Amino acid sequence: MKQDIIVKLTLIIALISSSVIPFCGYVVFLALFIYLLIQGEFKKLFYFLVKEKLLLCTLLIAIFSLIISDYKMDTLLGVGIIFISIFIYIVIRKYVCSINDTIDIFNFFTIGNIIIATYGIIQFYFMENLFFTQAWIDSKVYNISTRAYSTLLNPNVLGGYLVFCICFQITSLENIKSRKINILSLILSSFCLILTYSRGAWLALFIIVFIMLLYRKKIIYMIYEILFFTCLISINGNAGIERMSLSKSLYDHSIYYRLEIYKSTFKIIKDNFLFGTGLNTMKHYINNYSDKINSPVYHAHNLILNLLSETGFIGMIIFGIILMKLVKSILSIQKMEKNIYNSDIAISSALSFVSIFIHGLMDAAIIAPQYLFFVVFIFSLVTNIKNNDLMKEIIPKPCSSNRNDSGGELYGTRDISIKKSYF
Repeated sequence: MKQDIIVKLTLIIALISSSVIPFCGYVVFLALFIYLLIQGEFKKLFYFLVKEKLLLCTLLIAIFSLIISDYKMDTLLGVGIIFISIFIYIVIRKYVCSINDTIDIFNFFTIGNIIIATYGIIQFYFMENLFFTQAWIDSKVYNISTRAYSTLLNPNVLGGYLVFCICFQITSLENIKSRKINILSLILSSFCLILTYSRGAWLALFIIVFIMLLYRKKIIYMIYEILFFTCLISINGNAGIERMSLSKSLYDHSIYYRLEIYKSTFKIIKDNFLFGTGLNTMKHYINNYSDKINSPVYHAHNLILNLLSETGFIGMIIFGIILMKLVKSILSIQKMEKNIYNSDIAISSALSFVSIFIHGLMDAAIIAPQYLFFVVFIFSLVTNIKNNDLMKEIIPKPCSSNRNDSGGELYGTRDISIKKSYF
């Protein structure tokens, strides 16, 4: 029991620390891994890894990628990220065994989201841009002097992360009074998203909200979309309109640069089709396939192209199987005992899944470790809900008249008969 508490606290610390300091969550999990080894948990962890054959195959392919890579140190970093991501999944599957723990962790994910969005807003308006680069704004085309990047260190990565978080908060619009902390997260995330000037993230948000409008048929989603668009124009002014202008896009340096990157990536894929060039090696190859690309390019600005170029056809097969498993988990949650909680977590997971791929058409933001950490964390929780049938613990009835029995559901309301949540 003591060990379970330590693991749960570590999960929470990892979430909050990653929200404040980039990459810190990986260090926390590395420390947890060492702690569990000292406690003699290696055999249990290894047994779980062997039992989850898909994870084992992913790790073996990552190691093989290291063996064939011409740039071992870069690929070793990528393999390390894969290893810790797998460890996150195993820890959540093995130690998060109750709906109350799941609630607590989701609540702290929301707090972390608030921290990142708030910091992004403060950074945009009041702080010196230590990590800012002129390549982010294309000042010859757009009247933009800065963009929000927060602790994710890149405006497009931040944009993808914010849309991902909004997917898990947006159903709160249907129950505003009892989900105040989630509404605060939604407001701050939406505001910060405007300040990223990330067109791919804006597009992803508009599409997922439109999907919610069609699926739930609630006017509140149309109101949110209109308010977001209105705020985008009123806060960013002409700069916001310019970023959405198709005519401006024709002169946008980043558009032409992306096209050149795509062309070069196709050539890389052709020459390394089966196994790819190795994880985290794009920057070493892409200059060799183009005369126009001079500065270092760390990814292909397209999720599928990036995976194909670095992991090859074999890696794409594994990635596809992982996606199918995730989709199966989401559908299983939706098919569980019908109640609003199952429906909310299923649709939120599906929307976040869609948002990653929409944004991934223009940016491979999810491969950024500081963003990937949160995605792996949350999707591990979602898969765990399905595998352990945690949602069956929820009793879908109105708030109990006995305040000792009332609790908080996955998004922070108090409409189910389990222990009292943090919100």
